[in-house]
Amino acid sequence: MKMRTYFALVLTFLVYSCSGLQVQDYDKVFEEKGQPPVLIDHYAAAVIRPGTTWKIYLEAKDKDGDMAYIATMLYQAGFGYYATDYTRLTGKERKEFAGYVALRTPPKASLSQDKFTMEVLVRDRQRNSSEIIKLPLTFSQVERENIPDKWQAVTKNRLGVVVTDIQSMQQITE
Repeated sequence: MKMRTYFALVLTFLVYSCSGLQVQDYDKVFEEKGQPPVLIDHYAAAVIRPGTTWKIYLEAKDKDGDMAYIATMLYQAGFGYYATDYTRLTGKERKEFAGYVALRTPPKASLSQDKFTMEVLVRDRQRNSSEIIKLPLTFSQVERENIPDKWQAVTKNRLGVVVTDIQSMQQITE
């Protein structure tokens, strides 16, 4: 008798809990949420001189044409993440763009002891985001970078400036 009562309670629970399930039209959900932006290609020098402006070249497209911003998150080994920086996209750049964001670096030789990683993604107005790309950055007394031919056409299209005041670990711990 106890087993039948238990079985009846479990069955009742299952029926009521399943009655709240809804069959969703996934095509409609996809249309409402839209498609995420796609980072097609990127380039940034992995090693630069202290005091040089680091240029991160990006090419992205969004079928919905509603890209809102480029988010950049700088990570420093031994320190952690700096505040996220947002570069707003406007006009034609919301559908597609090719250009660069710039990070000004201090002319401190002590930066050559540090390792950085810049994480970049593009987000649209429905809060969909592209894949995250990770770009390494170290400092050394190297020659000026040669920008690959593919990016020569967009060297004049600055999308924005990354406002992050980086410091060497030596400065941070002083």
